[in-house]
Amino acid sequence: MNQSVSTAPAPDRSSATGVTRFERYMQIHGSIDGWFSRESAAIWDSLLEFQAADGVRGNMLEIGVWEGKSAALTAMHARPGETVHLADLDLKIEPIQRALGAARPEPGVEFTTIAGDSRDLNVSPLVAEEFGRHRFIHIDGEHTARAVTNDLALANQLLAPQGVVVVDDFFSWLYPQITEAVLRYVRQFPDDFALFLCGYNKAYLARPHYVHRYLEACATRLPAQLEARGVVSTIAKTTYPAELNTFGIGPRFQEMPLRGPDWDPKTIRV
Repeated sequence: MNQSVSTAPAPDRSSATGVTRFERYMQIHGSIDGWFSRESAAIWDSLLEFQAADGVRGNMLEIGVWEGKSAALTAMHARPGETVHLADLDLKIEPIQRALGAARPEPGVEFTTIAGDSRDLNVSPLVAEEFGRHRFIHIDGEHTARAVTNDLALANQLLAPQGVVVVDDFFSWLYPQITEAVLRYVRQFPDDFALFLCGYNKAYLARPHYVHRYLEACATRLPAQLEARGVVSTIAKTTYPAELNTFGIGPRFQEMPLRGPDWDPKTIRV
């Protein structure tokens, strides 16, 4: 079932960009129930800001919303004419409305909620109507390998050429099946998805023909942007790109914001 979600009118946000927007988000972050760390929020905020700077537009989708903790940050980045779809097996409409209202998205941003099993979305009108039109997709639904594989297949149909797919609980010791499902899907469809960043419990995928832009952003923009958002991390590429062209990110290691291979830690190969 699809239905629109109403939000309060937004104030003038002409100066609410970059870190200012992130600070506004952190002001409401603690009041929304859910599991979305400051570190992950800072990465999202940076990547979505990069999309805006790179001229990337499109709709957004979140599978597994809970009470809208991460959806609120997505809403802050949505632009007039874009739609944010929020799908969950058990939608908590009132808390989600409060979260979106607190985010105060721009006028002209549309929101829809989709109640039900995400497996049904593969045969829903959403795929036909919005094929290849989503710039940001967050997968945080059922944590079985089967469900994650299904949700990745759905994302593969919806993702725009310049978009990003984020998968929750990647490398989580509680859900090793998620890591296996993501890596298996990427191996099976190497022409559709490339893993460019992982850490703080999430994996970030992009289209192979555009992934170099996100890899460049990780190497040249992300360290400073995270520090500006109060997140002190190390972004690492500890092998040759031919072996695995993916950055890892975690707490600051050896006082280095960027770290290369053990034999040459000061060199980052993109």
